[in-house]
Amino acid sequence: MIIFHGTGQRVESEKLQYHAGVIVEFNPTAYMNDGLFERYITNYLIPVLGGWPTLFVLNLMGSHKTPTVLDILRKNNITPSLIPGGCTSLVQPLDISVNKPFKDLIRDLTDECIFELESTEEFERWTVRNRHIMTTHCVGDAFYKFHSEKASIICTSFRKVGLSLLVDGSLDGELDIKGFTGLEIGNWQQDLGSVDDSADVRSEEDHEVEFVSGFE
Repeated sequence: MIIFHGTGQRVESEKLQYHAGVIVEFNPTAYMNDGLFERYITNYLIPVLGGWPTLFVLNLMGSHKTPTVLDILRKNNITPSLIPGGCTSLVQPLDISVNKPFKDLIRDLTDECIFELESTEEFERWTVRNRHIMTTHCVGDAFYKFHSEKASIICTSFRKVGLSLLVDGSLDGELDIKGFTGLEIGNWQQDLGSVDDSADVRSEEDHEVEFVSGFE
């Protein structure tokens, strides 16, 4: 999903030229908010999961942990796993291994596209619409290229922090979290205990969400 700055009121003809694998949304802040995140979960995530039990890892951004979002997740057999404040660099697989090479790939594709355009007269008449379209294609192409060529990086990063390991603890030896040695989780399902719904969840990372900004 790409969130562009603006209202999106003039994008109907523009939409036809977006990359087919990219979801585009607009809002005045180019920022994920409560309503947009609820729509993302309901319209795009839940249909793909098909009701299968799912672990959904989230940082502490405010829109990720509203009562409405948590209720939607619970009703659809999705267990939220909130990364504690200060632990993103340790157990957030995207930040650990994926984001940097993925963004580098987006940058390379964007540079190539701009270089090609600068060599034509069309570049002088390049509009906001053109920028939106180009951005969707660069992000979409980078996504599929990264999944095709770097699939092992994605799988390894999720296994290292335990998100894709068997819940019975038999593969705990694969855990590899920076600064920790000899980690052993065991079968966490044997003693789930109770959850304190009144626990205060810190929101110190709310301001750290990244986005792709367009032009008004």
